Amino acid sequence: MIQTYVGTALFALPAAAELPKLAHAGASAWAEMVYLAVFCSVFAFVAQTWAVRRTSASRASLLLGTEPIWAVAAGVALGGEHLAAPAVVGAALMLAGTYWGQAIERAHRTRRLAALPELTPA
Repeated sequence: MIQTYVGTALFALPAAAELPKLAHAGASAWAEMVYLAVFCSVFAFVAQTWAVRRTSASRASLLLGTEPIWAVAAGVALGGEHLAAPAVVGAALMLAGTYWGQAIERAHRTRRLAALPELTPA
């Protein structure tokens, strides 16, 4: 919600000049905007929230921590974007940090399970 308010505050003034054009847009333009709003925003957010709630913290961090990398991969593969060396280094650092965090959680979980007393039948 805060992100929406900040985005609105930052972009309302620059977009104000284009808003009258939007009011006169055709049905196909409005259909495209509805499609983008529903499938690329609402559905994606609901699906991501559903998936994050049903997985571990480390897997959620992998999903959320690597999301920008997947966006870059889609841009390169589908949009013809070019990948510069600093972007490759940044992606590698993001992946390394995410996997490092997963390793820390995995080690903590392993230690916690090892500390549990063995269950023996009575």
